[in-house]
Amino acid sequence: MVVAAAVLLTGGGPATARLTSAAASSSSPKPTASTTADTWSELHPATAPLPRDSAVVAYDDATQTVVVSGGEASCGPIGRDVYTDTWTSDGSGWKQVSTDAPGVFGVPNAYDDATGTVDLIWVPSCGSLDTSQWNGQTWTDTWAETAPGYDQPVPDSDGAMAYDPATKTLVLWSPSPGYNLDAASSAPMNQSSTWSWDGSTWQQLSPDTSPPSSIGGQTLDVQMVYDSATGQMLLYGDPSQTMWAWDGSDWSPISTMGGPSARVGASMVYDSALGEALLFGGAAVSGFTPASASQVESFTMGAPLNDLWAWTGNAWKQLHPAISPPARFYAQMAYDAASGQVVLFGGAVNNTADIADTWVYGPPT
Repeated sequence: MVVAAAVLLTGGGPATARLTSAAASSSSPKPTASTTADTWSELHPATAPLPRDSAVVAYDDATQTVVVSGGEASCGPIGRDVYTDTWTSDGSGWKQVSTDAPGVFGVPNAYDDATGTVDLIWVPSCGSLDTSQWNGQTWTDTWAETAPGYDQPVPDSDGAMAYDPATKTLVLWSPSPGYNLDAASSAPMNQSSTWSWDGSTWQQLSPDTSPPSSIGGQTLDVQMVYDSATGQMLLYGDPSQTMWAWDGSDWSPISTMGGPSARVGASMVYDSALGEALLFGGAAVSGFTPASASQVESFTMGAPLNDLWAWTGNAWKQLHPAISPPARFYAQMAYDAASGQVVLFGGAVNNTADIADTWVYGPPT
């Protein structure tokens, strides 16, 4: 079974709308932006990471590169491989920059604009919890649960997180309550929690309302991005098809009619050029029933998908680019602010095989 990945992206500055032929009007002044419809274009770099899914992925604004680190090779005849390498792309190709990265897949991760680092939370061994940072050159264990004298509540290594420019912190939503290292926790395991990370300390937040822990299902399929057009965090559950917004102090549900079908393993980013969140691919699921006090979760997993959806701020709309990548799930996807394009790398094509192709979404290249 492929493990869920929360693929994340931070703000990337104010939206600068990328006009398309559909948006242009004959009565409007001639636009200065491209009027060619956005589409997917495959790149053919000389070198690239090995095939993988569920890796850490983010745009590093400090180095103006897309970072891909860790991830897994899907379970096959020789078992699962978990990678410990880090790669960056400046738009011209991939470059391996580290071989001692945390061996992680499917963990919360995001770019922290305040510290200029890519941060992740993970469990390196039984009984420990680490927060690690990539500063463009090396990985550092910034905080560890095993630090002497540390007795504050800490989150679990699940869920999703993104950077909030208003508070200059990373915000993490977790489907579990976290841990109190100084005392046994009395919180039920199906109680979600919200946390902030300032680069050195985790702080549990206290919203009046929280998304139910079941929105991502047992596979923890949740996506989280910062919508700079509305100034809100968006949390989307792939199998439940439900969306919530974080305004800095509380969560509220968003009505989403007619959006993406139920799935697991989608990739979601905020495209600053469009001023919209984009969701791509995943694996179809049917018959999704969330877990409850009286029944366990159930669904049937289907074929991989390659459809593309945009969240406009109040509704989903399906996009129909002329060219699309092959169907996949748990792919690595980030918005490259330097090029103004979305970058897609790899992902799983079935339960036993990954792919290692690179695509960009934007004006045709």
